Amino acid sequence: METYFLPRELRPELRKVWGIPLFNGGEEVLKKFQQFIKKRGLKKIITVGDYCSFALPSDIKIFDGKIKRLKVKKLPKFSLSCQNPAGTIQKEVWPVIKRAIKNKENIFVDGEEDLLVIPSVLLSEKNTAVIYGFPEKGVCLIEVSPKIKRVFKKLLNKFKSSSKGGQ
Repeated sequence: METYFLPRELRPELRKVWGIPLFNGGEEVLKKFQQFIKKRGLKKIITVGDYCSFALPSDIKIFDGKIKRLKVKKLPKFSLSCQNPAGTIQKEVWPVIKRAIKNKENIFVDGEEDLLVIPSVLLSEKNTAVIYGFPEKGVCLIEVSPKIKRVFKKLLNKFKSSSKGGQ
């Protein structure tokens, strides 16, 4: 793998809803989440972001200790960590996420975890849900499928990478 850099022109595309929006506040989000997971029979749940990782039960939590740029008082337990500066997907995070998925471990990210939704989806198998926070609204749930993996691979190809001259 290589390091990917988010080009400015791609930011609006990444702000759209990916997957299924579960909106309308805490309890409603949790209820919709649990119903969907049960109905679809999803086997593995990955939460990306502190809000999701605190609010929802999951097998793998990926978080950076901040919600809306404010430090979180108490972090969930974690056994893995990695560095990932804002606007990047570092090549070093891929094997860490792969291990977390395999062993159901949590990851603390020194930097920013937002873009790690992409490798989380690409490294996951079917019957996995990747959930990320959508500020002011709730969360979005991406059910991993060959189709969404193709979409995310195409998206990743629009990033600048270390082999394409980076930044």
